[in-house]
Amino acid sequence: MRLRLHPPRRPRRLALAGAGLLVVALVTACSPGGGSTANDTSARGGSGVAINFGDQQQLFETLLNASGALAGANYTVNFVEFDSGPLVDSGFAAGKIDVGDMGDLPASLAVKSGLPVTAIASEAYIGASEYLLARPGITSIAQLRGKNVAYTTGTAEQAFALRALATAGLTQRDVHQVDVSLLQLGTVLQAGAADASVVSVEQKVDYQQTHPTATVLATIASVKPASYGYILATKAALASPAKLAAIDDLTRRLIKAEAWERAHQGQFITDYYVDVEHQTTAAAKLILAAGGTFNFIPFTSAQPAALQDVVSLLASAGALPASYSVASLFSAAESQRYNTILKEATHG
Repeated sequence: MRLRLHPPRRPRRLALAGAGLLVVALVTACSPGGGSTANDTSARGGSGVAINFGDQQQLFETLLNASGALAGANYTVNFVEFDSGPLVDSGFAAGKIDVGDMGDLPASLAVKSGLPVTAIASEAYIGASEYLLARPGITSIAQLRGKNVAYTTGTAEQAFALRALATAGLTQRDVHQVDVSLLQLGTVLQAGAADASVVSVEQKVDYQQTHPTATVLATIASVKPASYGYILATKAALASPAKLAAIDDLTRRLIKAEAWERAHQGQFITDYYVDVEHQTTAAAKLILAAGGTFNFIPFTSAQPAALQDVVSLLASAGALPASYSVASLFSAAESQRYNTILKEATHG
């Protein structure tokens, strides 16, 4: 099970007109003095092979450790913690990580930026894990024309916002974007600086406790096409037989850890939401009840098609200068390798 959490992000808008400039800015943010909050923690194994894993908010680190899924691994996993998917991209660009997890828009920007990465696993969200939440009095997406809508440029939240607007025939040009950090998306709604905002489960629960008549206009589960999460790996790591074997084994353990979480939700509330995210137990239960979960799913034609739609959507909305192909992110050989691992881990 997974919730997409909203950590602190840079509040200034990132220009998407040149995706190369985006990576340069993110590499700067990830360098010493650049404001990155990335942290290295490790799970040590007995061999000399090390996998640097670009995690977000200690999610996979906590999941693997709490489930015990890394027990017996003969390689080292260094968890490098980032604040967002775009910053995971910067980790790839800076050569800091071998593997990283992110949403659909950062995955598409990895292609635009020419990062030498390949998709090695795919996640499908179950239920609602992102919400387009409006202040009381606004009950439809069509009412957002000319209004202030908060979402963060360059993130999967932006892709979701544009999908949601499109259901009412609106584009990014039809609203006034309030571009703030992911952490601030709920705050600007609370402060009245936005008429609607893309919010996390936590932010939704907080806002509706004080604004019970606030309307959810869309969820990640209600817009099309589906949104997927991705785990990417560098081509250099995949070309190394020793690292490839470790990555395959780590993927298998991630799948088993996610299955463990579904069966131990009470424990995970404490291990993650209370101990890591510092929620109260009561709030953590509300968040878990309201939020979406995810499953690892096989690669099919659906993921490339959905990711291509993200690019086309942003280009048509003026957020990108032109559309481009995302086909290079997907490898038939790696997709088949992952599908086999998934089948064995799920049914083995």
